[in-house]
Amino acid sequence: MATADWYEKTNKHFGDILDESASRYPHKEFIVFKDQRITYAQFQHSVNQFARGLLKLGVKKDENVALWMSNCAEWPVAQFAVYKIGAALLPLNTRFVKREVEYCLSQSDASTLILRDRFLGEKIDAYGMLLDLIPELPQSEAGHLKSEKFPKLKRVILLGEDRRDGTFDFHEVLESGQAHTQDDVLQRAQASVSPFDVMNVVYTSGTTGFPKGGLSPHRTNCSALYQYVRRIGITEQDRTLLTVPFFTNFGVTYVSALSILVGMSIIVHESFSPEAAMQAIEKERITFLEGAPAHYVMILNDPHLGKYDLSSLRIGVVGGAPAAPETIRTAIQKLGFKQMFNAYGLSECGGLSTTTLPDDPVEVVASTVGVAFPSCRVKIVDPHTFVDLPPNTPGEIWLHDVYPGSAVGKGYYNMPEKTGETITEDGWFRTGDLGILDDKGYLKITGRAKDMLLVGGYNVYAAEIEDVLFTHPKVKMAAVFGVPDERLGEVAMAYVELKPGEDSTEPEIIEFCRQQMANYKVPRYIGLISGSEFPMTGSAKVQKFKLRDRAIRELGLKA
Repeated sequence: MATADWYEKTNKHFGDILDESASRYPHKEFIVFKDQRITYAQFQHSVNQFARGLLKLGVKKDENVALWMSNCAEWPVAQFAVYKIGAALLPLNTRFVKREVEYCLSQSDASTLILRDRFLGEKIDAYGMLLDLIPELPQSEAGHLKSEKFPKLKRVILLGEDRRDGTFDFHEVLESGQAHTQDDVLQRAQASVSPFDVMNVVYTSGTTGFPKGGLSPHRTNCSALYQYVRRIGITEQDRTLLTVPFFTNFGVTYVSALSILVGMSIIVHESFSPEAAMQAIEKERITFLEGAPAHYVMILNDPHLGKYDLSSLRIGVVGGAPAAPETIRTAIQKLGFKQMFNAYGLSECGGLSTTTLPDDPVEVVASTVGVAFPSCRVKIVDPHTFVDLPPNTPGEIWLHDVYPGSAVGKGYYNMPEKTGETITEDGWFRTGDLGILDDKGYLKITGRAKDMLLVGGYNVYAAEIEDVLFTHPKVKMAAVFGVPDERLGEVAMAYVELKPGEDSTEPEIIEFCRQQMANYKVPRYIGLISGSEFPMTGSAKVQKFKLRDRAIRELGLKA
């Protein structure tokens, strides 16, 4: 059987993809950040300089390079320089506290750390956190770090206003690449990179505890992005807004790498603000908007909605977490998208595996995450017996390559047992997500395996209860999870944020749920909180394990 045309076209790595796009669109804006407007040719030049600088410092192919910065123009420069030399990028969450940074740097065996000295202005002293972790740094010779906690970490590159002992200055590394006029070293390094090499080590968002480093190859990401572009119809004429941090897989792959693949322009803000997003849509004539459900909820509930001209919006995509159907319907109505898509995937498996189709009606987009890409096989399996399930039967979602590397990554860094638990001997990836596949191949997400409650012997899906709560006219945000119960084992608990100006009570919301679902699904407890009290990951997912811990404390339950 002949190999599909799309598979041949995605036999690339992203260093070469950047060169192709820069050659095709040299004078087109790639990134807009504050007062900086950087063309594809200028961006490629900076990437090549920084890549040469990294090589001069001794960074080698297959090493892991950690990148710890808030959104800025230097972020994708470092990202693609790492790709060019065949190293793997390890994006670090700027919301991490010291113990989380320590865990990721140590577990990943990172050889190099590139960081900004402060995040979000003066709010987060990243360099100070680093000194607490590496007290040896100021006394070390730059490039010859000897850290007790991080024996594999050899060099720190710092972006900031001041020089710091023991570190390399980001811009000096960039300039050193300019001074090195011979390209043969970079050309040899770039030529050694295989499409099957790992490009990103993406640590899971931490919604259920300490993260795992998912190994994401160039080939897998390129295959998924190629299918995504073809299906939703974006082109080099589109302009997109970065609604998430670059350090998320959403940002690093589905904004940064996607834009390079297509030839799009990116408008970058350091952090997300719904009004700033609407201002940018009007000013920069944004046509393509991707976001997690929380981003759309924030825009739709912002009091400035209606003040700005959003008529340039053409395509919208919601992904990264299950979306309430009402959120998608309202986004289509109020934001004026010509088309909107729902999507599903994992960073470990190319980022996306399914989307809805261009001609799908609103109800399908609102209630499903669409059908599988041609690069991916999807099936539903009983999570306990591993038996394949027929259409319209809930179970665990499993993914598989159509061709080698087209849909499934390489597992988890330095975690062979976890990789073995997740990827079966015949190559199926156990997502841990629960869903239903209908007889037309459309997938509906019903929750996480860990997001499934067992209430008196009945399976209850948190997402189902959340869908009902989102239809309450006073509810803006809701997160459902299980808490211990002596009689039933566990029962549902929901933390709820009300819409501005609304007032409600726990009994009122519980009674509303009783009218909508079986009694064993109705939340036993409702907690009314403000939006700022929802603990979120950088990719705008609610960390339910933190909410559960809070609920157990507040309710005086035994864990």
